[in-house]
Amino acid sequence: MEKIGSKLTNKNDSELVTMALDHNQAAFIVLYTRYHSGVRNHISHYISQKEDIEDICLESFQKAFSQISSYNPEYKFSTWLYRIARNTAFDHINKKDREKNNMPTTSISEKIAEMNEIPALMQTPEESIIIQQEYDKWLTNIEKLKDEYRLIAKMNLIDNFGYKEIADELDMPLNTVKTRIRRAKSLLLKMMETSDELM
Repeated sequence: MEKIGSKLTNKNDSELVTMALDHNQAAFIVLYTRYHSGVRNHISHYISQKEDIEDICLESFQKAFSQISSYNPEYKFSTWLYRIARNTAFDHINKKDREKNNMPTTSISEKIAEMNEIPALMQTPEESIIIQQEYDKWLTNIEKLKDEYRLIAKMNLIDNFGYKEIADELDMPLNTVKTRIRRAKSLLLKMMETSDELM
């Protein structure tokens, strides 16, 4: 059973990755929230179209989460994630343009193992600010949810309560809890994307 009261946003990347490997959806969302702005900014170094940047950002997270078992915890998670984002951006650039601009032509599927060889880097002050801003935005958006979603979202995504624990605590059917958490996650991701667009 998951430990009650352990805030996911206080966990480090390695702890979240371990939870994600156990298919903890809340851990995936915290990692997404923590790095969404940074990944978008990183992709914007290679791609100019705003719509393409967001598509590539989402695709990068999908690739990272589907390949998370290949992540080597000896190295920094953000470096591994940014490498995936960069390769995903390269995959969207015409091969001829890549060669003309002397850009690497390897893709994520060809070089996934190579990502584990990247040396760990210290977190920069800018990265720390971005992470704190993402936390604040995440918590603010949870507060904006309707009553029927807000408490359940806090219990699951912040305090790390399991579905059954929430159902027991609130005297609510388990299926109702699952449905509301799923809906809350969907609403929160849309809210995060909207607030990024307004920045």
